[in-house]
Amino acid sequence: MSNEPHPLALPPAFSPDTLDVLTELYNVLQKVHETARESLQNQEQDPGAAAAPKLATGTSTPSAAASAADGGGKRLTFKDVPNATDGIKHKLQRAREQVRGLPDMSRTVPEQNAEMRELEARIEKQRVLLERLREEGLAFGKNDAPTGDRMET
Repeated sequence: MSNEPHPLALPPAFSPDTLDVLTELYNVLQKVHETARESLQNQEQDPGAAAAPKLATGTSTPSAAASAADGGGKRLTFKDVPNATDGIKHKLQRAREQVRGLPDMSRTVPEQNAEMRELEARIEKQRVLLERLREEGLAFGKNDAPTGDRMET
């Protein structure tokens, strides 16, 4: 047995976590939702307050966006979403690079379809051969029965 990895094996750095962006995106959107909900509640409690609409429209400090992007802050406005999703964008870029490096990624769809047709034809030939061998095996067993040439154990 050799220690060489299988030619079609995924690279060691490529795992399902590499492609999991839904969890991070959910967290970002949850923070935006909480901020918007708090803003609406503040507006309902004090309709004359000027600070609440500013929070909902996305006026926040860069440090708030940075702390929200790394998961530390709870408040995140729509304006902060691009900064908060930078990590997701970088993760997807790395995943794209790794996918491009996988074997056979340069093959076109027609090439893959042609290979599948060849493999299906090969499978059909093997099925026909196995059926013929089965029939010949059954016929061989039937022809042997009357003569008594079977070996007893």
